Amino acid sequence: MTLSQEDLCYKALQVIDCKQGAIRAVRFNVDGSYCLTCGSDKKLKLWNPYEATLLKTYGGHGNEVLDACSSCDNSQILSCGADKTVIAWDVSTGAAVRRLRGHASHVLCIRYNEESTFALSGSRDNTVMGWDIRSRSQDPVQVRSLVQDTLVK
Repeated sequence: MTLSQEDLCYKALQVIDCKQGAIRAVRFNVDGSYCLTCGSDKKLKLWNPYEATLLKTYGGHGNEVLDACSSCDNSQILSCGADKTVIAWDVSTGAAVRRLRGHASHVLCIRYNEESTFALSGSRDNTVMGWDIRSRSQDPVQVRSLVQDTLVK
């Protein structure tokens, strides 16, 4: 059996016009029932990707939203951005429940652990910060600096 070029191409099942400027990240929730888009318009949007339906818009970042993730029970979202913050959102109300600060530069990525009790954020400032999601603290519980090796000739 020989595969043609057409056999190797995927076709889009759905196209979502996000109207967010540049899309910095797209993330599914744990069970794949919805997705998040992170935009250069400082907004995070929650979608039903199968119907291309906007469910909610979260606004609160002072600059581009660069990444996001949803908790294991889909009740909370974490987003991070060029404003140096991580924001915890209540999915149903759309309210920002906590702002996590500590990075000195853009926060590029954010992820929950499997139980959504702890999160790690990575920044352009060469640090990874650990956050206790169960506490009310806005301060990281762990900070790891990633120093780059340099060669001197």
